[in-house]
Amino acid sequence: ERVTKIARTPPWTASPNRPQGHPRAAEAIIDFWTSDWEALAQSLRAGETGVRPRLQELPILKMGRHLVQLPWMQAMQNNRVAAINNLRRLRGRQERARDETRRIEQRLGEVFVGCGFKVLVGHALPVSSDEGAQVEEIDLLCARDGRLLVLEVKSTYLRRSMKDAWLHRTTTLRKAGMQLRRKVAAVRSRLASDATLAHALGLDESPAPLVAAWIVDTSIECDHERFDGFLKVSLEEMLIALRDERHLLRGLSGLVQGEVPAPDSLYPAGFNAARFIDVVDSGAVWDEVI
Repeated sequence: ERVTKIARTPPWTASPNRPQGHPRAAEAIIDFWTSDWEALAQSLRAGETGVRPRLQELPILKMGRHLVQLPWMQAMQNNRVAAINNLRRLRGRQERARDETRRIEQRLGEVFVGCGFKVLVGHALPVSSDEGAQVEEIDLLCARDGRLLVLEVKSTYLRRSMKDAWLHRTTTLRKAGMQLRRKVAAVRSRLASDATLAHALGLDESPAPLVAAWIVDTSIECDHERFDGFLKVSLEEMLIALRDERHLLRGLSGLVQGEVPAPDSLYPAGFNAARFIDVVDSGAVWDEVI
């Protein structure tokens, strides 16, 4: 039963501050992975539309007052995919999903700061569209060496079919390209008239910085395609390029034999914004993998 299952789960939540575990955290964990089949059956019989959970996404099945686990399913599933799809596919409109997107933007911004960029996260700017003037949020503005990056960050789930990937391409990514076009125009206009924004980005001496704009997506579908003229790259590639860790993509064979892959820097002459943009545009991260 659910109460019994929760009572057996606290050891998984043990920490130095709570060596016996946290009962409320245990309850949240169980609820996060549980699919209520009674509620699902009622929804199906009523003909309601909506996203249906897959067994890999919610591997604990609630039937009345009992919980049924599929141990072979949980042992074989990809937990990373299951967790991301649970949060982003099934619960994408909930507040915690928006919070998770914001954390992704913040953490990516921190990596840019560590590479010497001036960064603004979630900066609101007025933009013009067919619907008239409105205010939109620029996910990330990153400036260094007279170059400015305008990034549209998409936190999405991992797709399991060609249909889902096609829908992602024709809806989410297509819309992101149109959004980015408006936002880039708004950023250029504001930089020309707003010394405060230029100062915040360290562009006081660069009244007309070279601007690059990308769609940064947590999924890898349609990678290095262009939408409304803007390159789409994965978040993984962005982090690898910023951290200069291409050598870690060479596989595990050397690690198994105790060999550490020798670093092969993407920036032999040192890191700078121009070279970073070239690395991402050309897909240099994947040269030795492909």
